[in-house]
Amino acid sequence: MATDVIMPVLGMAQEKGKLVSWLKADGDAVKKGEPLMEVETDKATVEVEAPASGVLTNVTAAAGDEVPVGQRIAVILATGEKAASFETPPAAAVKPSPTQAAEKKTAPVAEVAAPRRAGRVQASPAARKIAKEKGIDLAALHGSGPGDSVTAEDVIRATQAQLPAAAAPQANKIVPLTAMRRIVGQRMTKSKQSAPHFYVSIDVDMTEVGRKRSEAKDKKAALVPSINDFILRAAAQTLKDFPSLNSTFTEQGIEIIPDINLGVAVAIEDGLVVPVIRNADRLSLEQLAAASRELAEKAQKKRLLPLDYEGGTFTVSNLGMFGVDNFIAIINPPQCAILAVGQVARRVVPDGDQIAVRSMMTMTLSADHRIADGVTAARFLQAAKQLLEGPEP
Repeated sequence: MATDVIMPVLGMAQEKGKLVSWLKADGDAVKKGEPLMEVETDKATVEVEAPASGVLTNVTAAAGDEVPVGQRIAVILATGEKAASFETPPAAAVKPSPTQAAEKKTAPVAEVAAPRRAGRVQASPAARKIAKEKGIDLAALHGSGPGDSVTAEDVIRATQAQLPAAAAPQANKIVPLTAMRRIVGQRMTKSKQSAPHFYVSIDVDMTEVGRKRSEAKDKKAALVPSINDFILRAAAQTLKDFPSLNSTFTEQGIEIIPDINLGVAVAIEDGLVVPVIRNADRLSLEQLAAASRELAEKAQKKRLLPLDYEGGTFTVSNLGMFGVDNFIAIINPPQCAILAVGQVARRVVPDGDQIAVRSMMTMTLSADHRIADGVTAARFLQAAKQLLEGPEP
């Protein structure tokens, strides 16, 4: 019995899927459960398994095609079964590219100069002066003055005709949106339009965090927590005391979420993904470090599953590794807050009546003003700062 291979639904709001590649060719034998194709969602590239064993045939989608979810893109025939007739979507008409269209345009051809006239050419003094300056042969010009005499205007027109035609401007290059870039754009636009953002920043002395990391290195720990791991730990623990920042806005009211699921923004080649560490407040520093590394590696290899980036309640975005001192981030809906983290850098700071050089970092909280006020955001940052600057991990 023939089994349809359809474009699967891999995300909650997914309408289309982009076929990245076929892992089997038309006519190949396949086994149920083995990787059949790679599909790009708004967040990752996912391997899709074969729904049945048999022979792959009637492939109607090629790599790069965007296909509505649920649409058949191939058929798997049982062993010994003959191929039936299936309708194939019509191929899209190929439109000439802007560059090809530009190439077909030709510059206007200058008029051929009149044949040289014998004898002395009648020309006005101004015409002779301009012709001498511009290197124009008066005998090659057809005069428009009395008795076919060459005027200054005739020489000027000849000078302009000798100028090379301006090169045709190059056509703008259109880079097609990936599914990820399109969805990110839609979500961020919706966030800024619907949630009134406000921003609060605080400076943190990271000297104690640096000491703890050095201590872990000296002990040759199997896993040395990164600076971001300490920040994740501080955010998760602080959120327990600020439930309004671990919530979402609904028409019925503010929905407080009991689980603290931290989204960790990870930059990849195609954009930004936010995998989620679930129940982050219940994890030790070492467990958080292991979880964040595992998700980051899966993100870089484009092997995140839909479950890996769904259900986040609060996001941490760190651009410190790019030398950024501070920035403000857009809230990731339906969450109500996001923490933006800059680099740890040596700064001159007051130390009582003296000055000192310390390892400092700036954190900025973006929050939804429908849910939280400035005082709540400030107290959250102050509490997270105390955890990072304190002796406890």
